[in-house]
Amino acid sequence: MSLPIGLDIAKSKIDFFCNNRHCVIANDAKSIKERFKGLDRSSRVVLEATGKYHRTVHKTLEKMGFNVMVVNPFQSKHFAKAMNLRCKTDKVDAKMLAMYAERMLFKQTVCMSKHQEKLQELLRHLDDLKQMRVDIKARLRESSEGTIARSLKRTLKAIETEINLCEKDLEASVRSDEVYSKNLDLLLTIPGVGVTTAISLLCLLRELGQVSKRCIASLSGLAPINHDSGKMKGKRMIQGGRGDVRRHLYMPIVGAATKHNP
Repeated sequence: MSLPIGLDIAKSKIDFFCNNRHCVIANDAKSIKERFKGLDRSSRVVLEATGKYHRTVHKTLEKMGFNVMVVNPFQSKHFAKAMNLRCKTDKVDAKMLAMYAERMLFKQTVCMSKHQEKLQELLRHLDDLKQMRVDIKARLRESSEGTIARSLKRTLKAIETEINLCEKDLEASVRSDEVYSKNLDLLLTIPGVGVTTAISLLCLLRELGQVSKRCIASLSGLAPINHDSGKMKGKRMIQGGRGDVRRHLYMPIVGAATKHNP
């Protein structure tokens, strides 16, 4: 019998809710297999995206043959409001996700491949290094002490080296995959898009080449949203979507607008 199952994921534990029954299991493959081994494989499992923490349960259940949907916390939060669930605990969250699995349109989420995970990890590391470079440069501008300034310059030089190495690793990883390499070359034909931006898009938008341009615009948070009511025609605005995609696209768009389309 197909069942709606809600899972609230934490670093070390999982709150499981199904058929008005709640239990807590460890967030490891062995415990997950033990809990799900007797359940119908056609059951609908819903969980929230929680960075790395949900990957173990997602991979394990997919290998076992379960249908898993990973929802954006923004969606589940507003679903909880619609269901008038004001209390927030791990148990309540698991119950809410089970209700989501029962009442909302279920769309299976496919696990990322090891290659895709590696690309995302490298990109996050690169972003962290670049943020560190910004912070060090800010401190260097304000530093008047010679010893501190020299230390900051050495640190900045080391970070620059790591950034260059990380960018080379990212490009090599993309080029090692035939499909990714082809899509990278295609993205590089767009005015204003360089290697770093193209690789960022491939890492952050797995759906590129699989869905329509309208879906990609919506996923990126770049699709204008209507705000109309009756005779009032509101201003169209972009909102939601993946903030990292917009952040990586900002400078290329500015460059394309000023240099290639003055």
